[in-house]
Amino acid sequence: MTADKLEILELLNRYILSIDTHDDAQFADNFHDDAVYVSPFGTATGREQILATIHTWHQGGITAGKRHMIGAWRIDVAGDRATSYSSYWVVHAKDGTSIVASGDYTDELLKKDGVWKLQRRVQTIDASFKM
Repeated sequence: MTADKLEILELLNRYILSIDTHDDAQFADNFHDDAVYVSPFGTATGREQILATIHTWHQGGITAGKRHMIGAWRIDVAGDRATSYSSYWVVHAKDGTSIVASGDYTDELLKKDGVWKLQRRVQTIDASFKM
């Protein structure tokens, strides 16, 4: 594995872990300042909107008692640009365990000042999820 792919994989893992630890600042820091995050729950443009989005989710309880997992992933690097595709699933872990959602992330990443971050993340959710 190349150093760039390893750094990107670590970024993808930090993203997931920041949800479960409710570290809103770390969650937002995974994105460039002008990034776009498209989720089944809406679109956030720019770091401040992304920070507000995760904060709202945590405060509203949508992430309470859940564990987020990243599954298979593919990362393609071309210079200071990369794309990644990964699967994820969310486990309800408070009162027993069950998978409550699964889906995919399709990402565009940029390396600026030697640091990889998400520039655009599109999250899809499988049809089995009931909002």
